[in-house]
Amino acid sequence: MGVTFLTQGTYDSGDSINHYLYARYAFEHPINFLESWSKPLVVQVMAIPAQLGLRAVMVLQCVLVAASAWLAYRSACMLRLPWPWLAILFCYASPDYFRIQFSGLTEPLFSLFLIAGVALALCGRAGLGAAVVSFLPFARSEGFILLGVYGFYLLLSRNWRALPLLGLGFVVYGVAGLFVYDDFLWVLTRNSYPLRNPNYGHGAPMHFIKSLPNTIGWVLFGLFWLGGLRMIWEWLRPQFRLQPRLFTADLLLVYGNVVVFITAHAIFWTYGIFGSLGLVRVLCSIVPLMSLVALRGVAMLSALFPNPAARQRIRLILAVAVVGFLFCGSRVAFRLERDFGRASDQLLIDAAVRWANRQGPMRYVTYAHPYAALPLQVDPFGPKRPDLIAVHSSDWPLPVGTYIFWDEWYAIKEKQVPFELLHNNPSYRLRWLGAVPRNRRKPTADSVRIAVFEKIK
Repeated sequence: MGVTFLTQGTYDSGDSINHYLYARYAFEHPINFLESWSKPLVVQVMAIPAQLGLRAVMVLQCVLVAASAWLAYRSACMLRLPWPWLAILFCYASPDYFRIQFSGLTEPLFSLFLIAGVALALCGRAGLGAAVVSFLPFARSEGFILLGVYGFYLLLSRNWRALPLLGLGFVVYGVAGLFVYDDFLWVLTRNSYPLRNPNYGHGAPMHFIKSLPNTIGWVLFGLFWLGGLRMIWEWLRPQFRLQPRLFTADLLLVYGNVVVFITAHAIFWTYGIFGSLGLVRVLCSIVPLMSLVALRGVAMLSALFPNPAARQRIRLILAVAVVGFLFCGSRVAFRLERDFGRASDQLLIDAAVRWANRQGPMRYVTYAHPYAALPLQVDPFGPKRPDLIAVHSSDWPLPVGTYIFWDEWYAIKEKQVPFELLHNNPSYRLRWLGAVPRNRRKPTADSVRIAVFEKIK
């Protein structure tokens, strides 16, 4: 948690900031508490810490990750896996899961509710686990799919009474929606992820499998596959199962959730549906479960040695290798400036805002980049703030004197405002332009540009 106060990064400059802003201004705009994209559960959990700033949200995220790692450890104990404390180490040694603590993103909360539901089922409290996972869709939309996995487990384990509890979250938020939207089914009718969206792309089916090392590192990647092979081996040989009930829970709730989650995202990305951008960070949602799979891989390797002392040495070597990988210099390991330093686009926006403040009070400002709201200290949900999309409108033009903070990603992708549209229009004057390398250790590579235009007529 101490790293929170040292890091200058925010994991990314887009969704990480947007989720924080939804929570930060939720009390001024209560509709944020029931907004599909921002995820109601995430806003509610973050809303109070967000009043203290993004750093307080990062502290909260560290607590969520710590709780998830501890529940992974408890699950490993109940599954009778050797060296269960390695589950905690594996969570923190997953590079992307460690980095995502320092953000406003949804994955840490989702991972906590998911591993909590699994841990409760393992300890014989599947009903309470069903109630917990019923809120997964309100942290991330994949939760709807994983409810099916949990429901299938309840059916196989003949826990009929727990099945209705899988609808608890939907009922709670449905009733809330009656007061806000006059619509019990608002979660479905106001879904922010339509089947197809032309602004999103598609890619290769194996994208997420190939990208797993980016999330958990190469050493854990190998242990993860060994753990998968070990489960297949036990499934084919029932005589080696310690307890049938625990084996079923492990097979469906640990391995089943991992397989279904990755497969679902592979399908979304392949066919370009449900707003998939192919973002690898979504895999952080299942890191606590993957740590259990990797732990079974450790058990498989150590079982090859009959001598207890040799088994201990193997486990110790693997633990050192997992941690050591983080500092080996690999592209997917930790890199100080990239992972914990301030991003180039944020540095440029800070510089642009400092310049604009020196010009005197800004009566009107507009921007597309989410991070700009922080140094500008503006409420992004305020009804009177001009929208950059107004550049295209003759009926509702931007007011004269508006400062436009243009960036080369959000302004183009989300508002369809390229640099030339403003630069070649006599109604706008370029007042400030800055550029820095995206990767400041490679100054000849791709650069980031931020410009400030003023509406002059």
